Amino acid sequence: MKVNYTDTNGCDALSPAQFDLSVYPGTSVTTSPLNKSICSGDSTRIILAGSQPGTTFSWTATSNSIFITGYSNGSGLYINQKLINTGSNPDSVIYLVTPDYGGCLGLTVDYVVTVNPLLPVSITVSPSENPVCEGTSVTFTASSTNGGTNPTYQWKVNGANVGTNQPTYSYVPSNGDSVRCVLTSSEQCPSGNPASSNPVIMGVKDAPVVIFTPCFDTITTTTAKPIKLKGGIPLGGTYTGPGVSNGYFYPGIAGSGTKTITYTYVNSALCSASAQSLIHSYTQTLLPCGEPMTDIRDGKTYPTVQIGTQCWMAANLNFGTMIPGGMHQRDNCISEKYCFNDDPALCALHSALYQWVELMRYEESEGLQGLCPPGWHIPTEAEWNVLFSNWTNNAFAGAPLKYSGYSGFNALLSGVNHLNRQWDFQDFATFFWSSTAHGTNKAWAHGMNDCDASVSAYSSYRNNAFSVRCVKD
Repeated sequence: MKVNYTDTNGCDALSPAQFDLSVYPGTSVTTSPLNKSICSGDSTRIILAGSQPGTTFSWTATSNSIFITGYSNGSGLYINQKLINTGSNPDSVIYLVTPDYGGCLGLTVDYVVTVNPLLPVSITVSPSENPVCEGTSVTFTASSTNGGTNPTYQWKVNGANVGTNQPTYSYVPSNGDSVRCVLTSSEQCPSGNPASSNPVIMGVKDAPVVIFTPCFDTITTTTAKPIKLKGGIPLGGTYTGPGVSNGYFYPGIAGSGTKTITYTYVNSALCSASAQSLIHSYTQTLLPCGEPMTDIRDGKTYPTVQIGTQCWMAANLNFGTMIPGGMHQRDNCISEKYCFNDDPALCALHSALYQWVELMRYEESEGLQGLCPPGWHIPTEAEWNVLFSNWTNNAFAGAPLKYSGYSGFNALLSGVNHLNRQWDFQDFATFFWSSTAHGTNKAWAHGMNDCDASVSAYSSYRNNAFSVRCVKD
């Protein structure tokens, strides 16, 4: 550009004077966007750009936060300052950037850098129960600090990766298992990421070994008396199921069909286990007294007889497994019987013999079903006396009740076993048990013999083995 010079008087110079004048275009900051967000301890890494090539820049830096450090004024083509935020909230540094092109300054712009504090990441794991009983599934729940909105989870059992990317994990642990979770945070500025929980060492308590061998009739009828449930081992557990209350099964409440009875035992470690058994309950057709009755448990058939208001079996009970007469019948979940002289043919011909406690299934209450068929029970003393009253009393009842009599009761003189020591009275006498106890060691029985017309009342030691007649419920 050429310039002529004119003095203050308006006169041109005697000779032209000329010089060159350079005119620079304006410049501006073109860096975009004019903001960024970084984590505490990171560098700003701001590259400055202008509208004219060769633009240079200067800046002043300010912050209204006392927790931000590392910023300063400067100049250059980029701002690379390590900013630290020691507070707990995001704060910012404002860089006032001025462009310069050939000495011509452009408009100052604000470049805002948000400095986010570092967020310590942590994770803890809580089991639903510890220690636990053997075989119990445990749910582990992870709780995190600064995990973000979309963290990832990696569960580990004894160092091996397990489970899925969920904040919970469930499995059945073994004793001594080490369970932990590794969290990868989705926060913008996590510290200590990924974070691992402290291991949870699992304790596993032994569960009891439960056996349920039914010590009761597993076949019954809906009209039968309540059945005491026995056979669960270890002792001291509880029975549950349809029609079950206070350790008894009530057929009338349970109704017909196959019922599942559960025995549950809780040991000293408060661990439980269960075992199950079945009871089959039938709706039995009611036959008139005097018709043969079939025991649904083993298929044996017994004649019946109506005497007054009572319906009696007209033959002796023959139910259970024979054992030698020298052995005590035991509470062992087996219905045991003796046959005279240890001859099983005599059980079928005459009757089986039972010690009182075995006959009563080791219960004390009179009128129980005991070993009688469902719908029948062991007669009480009161029921025996009702029978005798048909012939005035027991002083006269022996003659009609014996096999040689006319009542239809047909009492056979089948003998007894005394205290597991000897067989006595075959073809001479017989004794029948009552379900009424007499003290703690004896129970009432009634005897008949070949030469006497009466029926005796005898308080017998319970270890004697006598015949049994059942009376209908």
